Amino acid sequence: MAEKGAQVLEADAVGHALLDQPPTREPLIERFGEQILDFSGLPEKPPTIDRRKLAAIVFSDDAALKALEGLLHPRMRQTFEKAISRAARKRQATAVVLDAAVLFEAKWHDLCDVIVFVDAPADVRLARLVASRDWTAENLATRERVQMSLDTKRGRADFVLENHDDDAALSAAVDSLWDKLVRRPKTDPPRPSRLPRIEPDPAPDKPKKR
Repeated sequence: MAEKGAQVLEADAVGHALLDQPPTREPLIERFGEQILDFSGLPEKPPTIDRRKLAAIVFSDDAALKALEGLLHPRMRQTFEKAISRAARKRQATAVVLDAAVLFEAKWHDLCDVIVFVDAPADVRLARLVASRDWTAENLATRERVQMSLDTKRGRADFVLENHDDDAALSAAVDSLWDKLVRRPKTDPPRPSRLPRIEPDPAPDKPKKR
């Protein structure tokens, strides 16, 4: 979708960046202690938040997870809102894609006009996470345990993309979806949102034949 002109906001990347900003970092250290810090960096720089250490704590303690989400999710939402508003104001993109696994849980779905659920079987999801993040089956099960069920998310989506085949099949599915989105009639009622909706730039008028 980025190749087609969309601006993609990756929730994971935004969350990771915010972890080491003082407004987030200091309350986290106060809440969880220095056990969540990574001291392997340069001595002249403050230690960063070790995401693996933090994850090991919060995904084994529901209260700790809620504390982290209460601190991080509002700041993430502010970042998304600013990015969407800026893209709409400056017409920087045909659309903005918010890529977030916890879109419903964090109540970010009201920022979106359309919800797309990307589906894949459990064994495929695990194989990809093993390759990309070195996760185990337990890591995946722990994350999914604290999230809304996948069936519920799928049922609440406007569109479903099947992502268990090869890249060519996925690319074709994205092409079809993109065509539906950019040609979506303006009469369709969008989801409630406090942010401006981004419409594709109008096609230039064709010269009249004389």
